[in-house]
Formats: sequence, structure tokens, C-alpha cells
Amino acid sequence: MGERLRIRFQADGPDQEQELRSLLGWLTDDRALRGHVALEPVLADTPGRMSPELELIFAVVSSAAGVLQLPLSYLAWRRSRGQSTPPAVTVQVVGADPAEVEDLVRRLRGEVPDESDEAQA
Repeated sequence: MGERLRIRFQADGPDQEQELRSLLGWLTDDRALRGHVALEPVLADTPGRMSPELELIFAVVSSAAGVLQLPLSYLAWRRSRGQSTPPAVTVQVVGADPAEVEDLVRRLRGEVPDESDEAQA
């Protein structure tokens, strides 16, 4: 794995803070991510609120194990929501190696990597 990947999770819709808090709790509780993924909640002060709201979550992936585990944990969280339509969470991946970023995005979408791709790696 080259440079660290930064993944930004942002939610849309009326329940965006609730969805992000749920995702943050899920990822924080996942023992398989510990030591491989650092989570950074970003809070925003909103006029009329007594406390800041959760605006987005940054995940900094520092190892190959994190690259493999984070998508599994994210997909498990989505399935756990029990909704007919998945939560409106936007995922943006920023990294140095475009092929690595593309692979991670496929995993976050739940797409299984092509076996021929893995054989070439």
C-alpha cells in the first residue's frame, strides 16, 4: 500500500446526523479496524442548536488490512440498517494510487473483485 487513503463519509437527507452517528459507532466498535483505520468525526456548529452536529467522518486507512476490512464493515453497517433503500451516505476516496482507490471504491459498493484481477496482483 502506498500513501494513506483518506475516505470521507457524508450523509444527505433529514436523518443525516443520525446515520453518520450510527456509522461512526459501528466503525468505532469494529475491532478488526483498530490500528488500521483512524476515524475523525468532523463537527459543525449550526445556529439554533445547543451542541455541534456531526457533519462528516474521515477515515484514514494506514494499512492493507484496513483497506480490506473497512469496506466489509461499511457494507455490514448498511445491511444492519434494515431498510429497503440503503442510507444516503456519500463515500469519497482520496489516495495516491488510482488503481488502489478504484479497488477500494468497488469494495465499498459491494462489488466482488474479478478473480483475474487478483491473479495478476
